[in-house]
Amino acid sequence: MTMFAVAEAEPASQVRTLVVYYTYSGVTETLAQHIANECGGTLLQVEDHGNYPRPESQTTYNYANNERSQINAGNWPEIKTSVESFDEWDAIIICTPLWNGKMANPMLTFLHDHVDKLDSKQVALAVTSYSSGINGVVNDAHNYLPYSVFVGDPLHINYNHRTQMQQLAAEWLNTLDFELPKTNTMRVIVGDKVFPATLADNNTAEDFRELLPLTINMSELNGNEKYYYLSHTFTVDESVPDMIHAGDIMLYGRSCLVLFYQTFETTYAYTRLGAINDPTGLAEALGSGSVTVTFELAEAVEGDVDGDGSLNIADVTALIDYLLGSGAHIDEQVADINGDEAVNIADVTDLIDKLLSK
Repeated sequence: MTMFAVAEAEPASQVRTLVVYYTYSGVTETLAQHIANECGGTLLQVEDHGNYPRPESQTTYNYANNERSQINAGNWPEIKTSVESFDEWDAIIICTPLWNGKMANPMLTFLHDHVDKLDSKQVALAVTSYSSGINGVVNDAHNYLPYSVFVGDPLHINYNHRTQMQQLAAEWLNTLDFELPKTNTMRVIVGDKVFPATLADNNTAEDFRELLPLTINMSELNGNEKYYYLSHTFTVDESVPDMIHAGDIMLYGRSCLVLFYQTFETTYAYTRLGAINDPTGLAEALGSGSVTVTFELAEAVEGDVDGDGSLNIADVTALIDYLLGSGAHIDEQVADINGDEAVNIADVTDLIDKLLSK
């Protein structure tokens, strides 16, 4: 299942989109190209086994029908296309022709082979046919991707639509409200100092996220914290943390935002909103009186291990420190450069390669 909550809907042009297509006659390829060009997506062709009779004829349909019978019996035709991971894309657009009222066999095989990797992925469907309706293709898509999230109505391009294909594709894309994964990465800005931070995983922090960006004048208290009473009232789940750490971002009561810049023991109850990843220099930046502080979300950048919004040698240092057990908190998904779902020395090598290729 997806590791992120879902944010507000975005048009297809604003999300990272993979356009997967299978083509036999070339019509579906043209449609896929129009879609990819319009939304800035990446094209991926599903290649078949090369044994289908060509050019298209009744013999082709008979071959496909017999093959479909084999699929129903659990014998899947070979395809030459495989995807290791779909993590770098927010949405998948599937473009397929209709064969005998059903989804073309190679695309059906692709979905079957990748069903687990497409778990919770947002999917949209575009279908080409000569004149037949596409209900059978839609049913195939839902049956073979039961855990994907289908977005919008399918696009159907039949023979009469082919001269308008580009326009219809553009209009259809504008109806797709894909959703971007939410980042838990935040920045706390004091003057010219930027402190990367991470939101907590709870409902109160989720509520706080909706208020960002937020620029406030925080007051001093006790020589260890800055506070500000927000106009918003939160639902809270308070607990006594025993120890407050420099960089903790807490809610006191139901509306008091607190940023701590010293570490000390406490008997007071708070609801955790997040924490600054590395509070070095925080106390100096905040000073001894009231101070203007900005809290804002920060889009996660692959390889930006220290969360400062840029990719540089400091990220290599932060990753090495983390692996040695001496570093501050990092976003492991951002640090997993090679996408193998583990953070290790191989990611350091890939991160260095990434920096050298900039």
